[in-house]
Amino acid sequence: MRARAFVTAAVVTVLLAAGCSSSPAEEVGDWYSGGGEKQIKQMAEDAARVSEVSTRTLDVIGTACQDLAKHVPAAEALDPIPDKIAQMRWKRALTALREGASQCTAGAASKDEPMTGEGVRKIQIDGLHTLPDVTGRIRTVLDHK
Repeated sequence: MRARAFVTAAVVTVLLAAGCSSSPAEEVGDWYSGGGEKQIKQMAEDAARVSEVSTRTLDVIGTACQDLAKHVPAAEALDPIPDKIAQMRWKRALTALREGASQCTAGAASKDEPMTGEGVRKIQIDGLHTLPDVTGRIRTVLDHK
């Protein structure tokens, strides 16, 4: 009798767990509303600021790059996006933003205009321009709820 009760309890547990599973769209939605949206917006704002000041003095550019560099770790600390394509794009954007911000900050600190410019270009081209791909993919997944 105990064996039958144990088996019945195990089956009920498996069925309940299966019935509670989230769809891929729900998982992506949870990631997005659980901090993902905030971090994507922060990265976009910081990268846009770098782009906006890219023709100003090295001190101004350096400050914008430092702000970006300061915020990237929080975005990198998020759990992976539960969609492989979106996560791949997000990781690519964050890598470019981190590397560009580091290069830009170092260049500005050493008054090295070419190094600063290269960091800014990495932020603009490889980072900022990849973020719409991330949000586009997230929207596509969420539209398939």
